[in-house]
Amino acid sequence: MRTRGTGLAMASCAALLTTLLGGQVASATSHTAAAAPRDAPRVLTPYPEFSPDGNGVRDRLTVRYELPVATTVRIRVEPEEKTGIAPFEVGLGRQRAGRHAWTWNGRVGGRLVPAAYYRVHVVTPLGSDDAFAEADLEFDASLHVQHRYGARRSAVPKVYPRSVEVRDGVPLEVGGWSDGVRRVVVTFRDADGRVVLRRKVRLQDKWGGELVWEGRDGRGRPLPPGRYTATLSGKDRLGNRGASEPLRLWVSQDLLEWREETRTLLPQDVQVHPCFASTWPECWAYVAQGEVTPSARFPGGLTHRANPDPAISGRAESSYWVPVPEAVRGLHAVRVAFAGEPTVVGETDEGHLSTEAFRDDGVVVSSSSTAQTPWDEDHVFGDGQGWDSRSRRLPPGAWWEFWTTDDDAFDVATFTLDLRYLAVADQP
Repeated sequence: MRTRGTGLAMASCAALLTTLLGGQVASATSHTAAAAPRDAPRVLTPYPEFSPDGNGVRDRLTVRYELPVATTVRIRVEPEEKTGIAPFEVGLGRQRAGRHAWTWNGRVGGRLVPAAYYRVHVVTPLGSDDAFAEADLEFDASLHVQHRYGARRSAVPKVYPRSVEVRDGVPLEVGGWSDGVRRVVVTFRDADGRVVLRRKVRLQDKWGGELVWEGRDGRGRPLPPGRYTATLSGKDRLGNRGASEPLRLWVSQDLLEWREETRTLLPQDVQVHPCFASTWPECWAYVAQGEVTPSARFPGGLTHRANPDPAISGRAESSYWVPVPEAVRGLHAVRVAFAGEPTVVGETDEGHLSTEAFRDDGVVVSSSSTAQTPWDEDHVFGDGQGWDSRSRRLPPGAWWEFWTTDDDAFDVATFTLDLRYLAVADQP
């Protein structure tokens, strides 16, 4: 919450500010004089930043401004957040027309101000202008697991360096959100705190980069099974140093193996609502208005009758989802086939199927009897879900959609689901 005040209330503060900031301290009265825009001061550095930590890198804030005419000038500083620092003013006296600069060491009463945003007003009897300054005292380091495959954020991610069929790894998102960070160091330690690996990461921009943790030492050998931690550290261009919170990791002694399986499924057993994966209320507005009912011809099947009314979304649409929690690295590929017949015998009505929702390159297969999609290697729920607070947390799983259009009616009897994924190998 923004803090507002009327200035320093005690006379002793005036002398202190005179010493610290330079110039005569003015009273904290508000300025009400009408100003002609052409004579008002103009700030030349509207968004300055500084880091008043005494390390010699941008320790002082400098606000540059221009005066169209000679006039008296005062500076008013107001914290934009609740910091415990009261607004204060500094009188600079009369200054000539032209460019000037005011410098502040980031201290009030000898105390370093906290990291926050500050509004710096350049005030004259002819008008005012301001700068939105940031006191940056922290290196905002960040280290996260890129894919959790539907697991909770509190779950410790595992890596399987002893796998033979694949070289396993856990991608980590590496970031130093402070502006100007280009290189950071990620340090991995075992449960006793010993360093087992260090990696320098050059960030592509201030938003971060990527590092793959393979559970191996500097020579590429698998580390002993057990608990490990990773910590990111670095320095930004303001001289701020910092480190992330330790990220917990686990090195497993198990092996990963490829699995490929086929499942034959009844539509009624795996059907879900189209909005099952989301809590967004807007989703319900896009539910198709056709009719989906249990099939009278195929036990466990579904009848899809499209609504031909052009005024509504008349598709008869059904959605399906099969969780595969054992896919520890998500689903590598998904393929689905359907079998069925037109609801009215002798008609040529078609059913349509796709596994590629939300993608412009989605492949749709259609038939009056049976059809199969190609392998989908970028499946919409293949890595699980936990994107935001309005998305339901889901393990890796296969999702697909079936529908009819126009005035078609089609009974789908079964689905055949093919899956490829990595799973923990059974112990001998």
